Amino acid sequence: MNHQRYTLEPLPSKVENFIRRLDREAQERINLAFAYITGSPFRHENPTTIKKLRGKKKGFYRYRIGTIRFIYRVDRSNRLIRIVQIDNRGDIF
Repeated sequence: MNHQRYTLEPLPSKVENFIRRLDREAQERINLAFAYITGSPFRHENPTTIKKLRGKKKGFYRYRIGTIRFIYRVDRSNRLIRIVQIDNRGDIF
């Protein structure tokens, strides 16, 4: 089984700006989540943390950190992860 980690692509400026406005604790939790998905982008020990999206967002995944959600896409062939959106729970979709 291949256990090579995925690489996180550079964050879009919208994502960086959102994270910059958060308190230090929330920023650290987000950074830990980003590190987690580079090793395991498809499942988490807590089954409600990572969710494969359907409908218009098919092919994307959602990661839950408290009231914050981020959406990402995984390129399996190049082992890349692209964070496409991050926001508060009610504003992400």
